[in-house]
Amino acid sequence: MAAIKILSLLLILCPILSFGQKSIYPKDTIYVKYQEKNNAAWNAKFERKYNQKLGIYFNVETEEGDMALFYPYSEKADTLCIKHLKDYHFSDLEEINEKRNRWIFENKRPPATRNGVFQTYVIEVISDKKFVKYPANWRNERI
Repeated sequence: MAAIKILSLLLILCPILSFGQKSIYPKDTIYVKYQEKNNAAWNAKFERKYNQKLGIYFNVETEEGDMALFYPYSEKADTLCIKHLKDYHFSDLEEINEKRNRWIFENKRPPATRNGVFQTYVIEVISDKKFVKYPANWRNERI
């Protein structure tokens, strides 16, 4: 009878423990800086729903191309003191694509979306004393 109880307990706990494991393909963390530009054609920040989640769209216009990111309100943003801004390295689109290709080659994986390769944060300076760090997803990449 005790063996049946132990076996039952193992059958219940085994799936729970196995689903909580970390991925063998770790994600790289990247930071994208968002700032409003007066004469930008595409650069914008606005509130909308995306995949049934309410949040903020960030359209980041760069010389290499445009980035479309989404911050869902269900995630937690972090407001930090401006003196910590120097601790962040901002990636441009060219660097992001190079890192993505390197990640695919090193992990011997088929082409993955940027959401599968990176943990992305959008950084927005909101005043001369504070900035906000938003965890974001790349839009239009099957998130």
